[in-house]
Amino acid sequence: MPEPSDLQIMIELLVDIMKDPMLLTFAGVWVLGYMLKEHTDLDNNLIPWIVVFSAALLSLVIIEFSIAGFIVGAVIGYIQIGLYEQTKATKEIYQMKKHK
Repeated sequence: MPEPSDLQIMIELLVDIMKDPMLLTFAGVWVLGYMLKEHTDLDNNLIPWIVVFSAALLSLVIIEFSIAGFIVGAVIGYIQIGLYEQTKATKEIYQMKKHK
């Protein structure tokens, strides 16, 4: 049996993400945060607030329309910010070591 291609793996991952409302919220907020951070001139201090609030609102629609849904979304947004920053820091460390 042939190895699956990278595209097939990505499609399977996206299908799995779409089955779980929390993963779908996380992925949507990840894209929003990345786009705001990398492709706008917004103040970096403002972006985390936009991401957390957007995640909270998105979770009201995708996860559950309740206070709990709002809070879960805010937590997902907060986790996404931390993971993005950790990924960015790891990438910077790797690039510094690579250029030595």
